[in-house]
Amino acid sequence: MLLSNWFRRVRAFTLVELLVVIAIIAVLIGLLVPAVQKVREAANRSQCLNNFRQMALAVIDCADAHGGALPPGDGLYPSRQQSDGNSYASVFFHILPYLEQEPSYKATLRQGDPHGQNGGFMTYSPFWNNLNANVKVYICPSDPSNIAGTGWNSGLSSYAYNAQVFPIDWTTQHRYPASIQDGTSQTIFFTEQRAACTGFWPDWGPSIADPNWPQPTGPASIFLVQPPGNGCPYSDGSQYRATSVHTAGILVGLGDGSSRLVSQSVSGNTWWAALTCDQSDILGNDW
Repeated sequence: MLLSNWFRRVRAFTLVELLVVIAIIAVLIGLLVPAVQKVREAANRSQCLNNFRQMALAVIDCADAHGGALPPGDGLYPSRQQSDGNSYASVFFHILPYLEQEPSYKATLRQGDPHGQNGGFMTYSPFWNNLNANVKVYICPSDPSNIAGTGWNSGLSSYAYNAQVFPIDWTTQHRYPASIQDGTSQTIFFTEQRAACTGFWPDWGPSIADPNWPQPTGPASIFLVQPPGNGCPYSDGSQYRATSVHTAGILVGLGDGSSRLVSQSVSGNTWWAALTCDQSDILGNDW
């Protein structure tokens, strides 16, 4: 008799109680999602900063290995003269051996450059699907235009080189650190740019502030921060500017091998002073 009375006292949740529980769970999820997103963005930003450090250090190591000669934005390297062992490509391709990609780089060696810039000499060439490399360092995990890391094999990159440091110039060659007269710690080597706006990185390579192309120079070259959409946020595809996929500013790699966030509040004049390498311009207090 007592047992039957106990069973009668046990009852299921009412509809109201279930709705209250569901509402509480929804509130908790709503509080948790932003926190998870912040943690993920912090991790992505850390990865991106590390990518910039690796690229900048690779440039320094590359220059050291070739008597201080910096690789060009695009051109023959390490010799300006046609000779065996040259590569005719972008700075992103030239530094592959210093990004733990030496096997992939050496696998591109062939007799004669398909572009003809190195004549019939033995040439490291990335053209005509000659390069097979998954270079994760060139991919920002936060880049919405580089879906599922497709840029590894399609030749897209989340970063651009500074053409003031790495010019497309076949008559002169910048040297490290002699050509960086404004100071290696105050000169940008690489910066962000949406993969949707970049070219084939092993060949011409994505660049900013290049006077050889109709790209903005001077204060007008100031970067964009999280423009809407996932594509290239420009009406004219040739008007490339540095573009941040992160919040509050843009990530850059500097000539001393360091990386940092440049605040969104920085002026166009200060930004341009950080892009030039030998103009004796001084960075503003907003740097």
